[in-house]
Amino acid sequence: MQLYCDLEQTMQQQYELAALLLEETRKQNRALRKNDLAAINACAAALEQLGLKMSEIDKNREKITGQLTERLNLPPDAKLTAIAARAPEDLSLRLLHLRREIRRSLEELKEQVEFNSLLTRNALRFNNTVLGIFRQAAGATYGNSGQVKDGAGFAASFNKSV
Repeated sequence: MQLYCDLEQTMQQQYELAALLLEETRKQNRALRKNDLAAINACAAALEQLGLKMSEIDKNREKITGQLTERLNLPPDAKLTAIAARAPEDLSLRLLHLRREIRRSLEELKEQVEFNSLLTRNALRFNNTVLGIFRQAAGATYGNSGQVKDGAGFAASFNKSV
């Protein structure tokens, strides 16, 4: 019975942490929209820390489910539904409810991360385009025909020691 309670507590921690991750990715989204580099970096650091914590909690959940499957004579890769089926009814319902809520939160988190990645890629594409324009303009000059041409060869022929 204690292992079931430990599993419920661990899953509750995962659910709460998933909510924190979702809120942090929303902050990151707002920072990306405002082009606030300091906030983007702060969000990235916070997300990394939360991700490490989620990894720890997930390892603990795997350990507990492994112990439960062993005690219940279930296969090591048994699903939570099989484990919960052998729990007291009220606890079984709570475990399955937590599983649904965690999945829902993680799906929402996945969508937010994909959207933030899209915003980041678009910002990088824009920055690269602007940098490309400035790089071209830096060495460009007008030729005899009035067309723009690369002036790098012309500038290289100047004696710059004067």
